[in-house]
Amino acid sequence: MGAEALDKRSNGAANGARSRRGAGIARLTQREREVLAEITSGASNKEAGRRLGISPRTIEVHRASIMDKLGAKNAADLVRIALGQSRSGS
Repeated sequence: MGAEALDKRSNGAANGARSRRGAGIARLTQREREVLAEITSGASNKEAGRRLGISPRTIEVHRASIMDKLGAKNAADLVRIALGQSRSGS
């Protein structure tokens, strides 16, 4: 594969991540929004689970789904995306 093809391929992946981010919080289920609120408030999986009445493992599963839907690479990226979208009104 040539350099040009690799460049197009990586740009396509970056655009896909941007489009997932652009779709935003509206794509999340109600429970995922609740979990996201706990995450952005700084709660641990255990604390969030207690507050929402679900296990810490279920919090982890929801967090992974949220990260996938929003195109976040890690927890810090997830918080940055979520706070940025809440400020812009998305």
